[in-house]
Formats: sequence, structure tokens, C-alpha cells
Amino acid sequence: MAELGTATIVYRNASDEVERATVDNDHIAYFQDHWLFAYGTDDDGNDLVRRVPKERVYHVERSVEELEGTFDTAVDKAKNTLEELK
Repeated sequence: MAELGTATIVYRNASDEVERATVDNDHIAYFQDHWLFAYGTDDDGNDLVRRVPKERVYHVERSVEELEGTFDTAVDKAKNTLEELK
């Protein structure tokens, strides 16, 4: 499996303290005005996901080179699929 790099999110938590979390790029997403990221597992092995409203996030740093390669691969796959459908 290809290395996807990491992302670091800096945000204010529910106690109004600033927190910083670093996760794999494939464990963070922006959806419906919230940043979501996996930050561990529970006792049953289920992923724990934190959902932070965009207003509480100071910034997100991502290793872009790895993301660009992943994005380029996804675009190429989509192009190939469209070509096959023609």
C-alpha cells in the first residue's frame, strides 16, 4: 500500500483548549462544514472519529506531495473508466 502521508489539525476542543492531532491523510476529511478525523479505537476495535466544526479549526497541515500522487491516480482511474464507457 502506498504511503499517503500525514495531516495535522489544530483546533479548539469542547473545553476551549487548543489541541493538535496528527493522523494519516486517509483518516481526515472535510464534510458538511466539519473536519472529521479518526483518533483511535475503542475497546471493541471500532474507530473513534472526532467531528470538529470548521469555526473551531485554526488550520490543517497536510503533506501535499503524497496527496497529489493519490489525486493524480484517482483522476487517471476516472479518465480510464470514462474512456471504457464510450
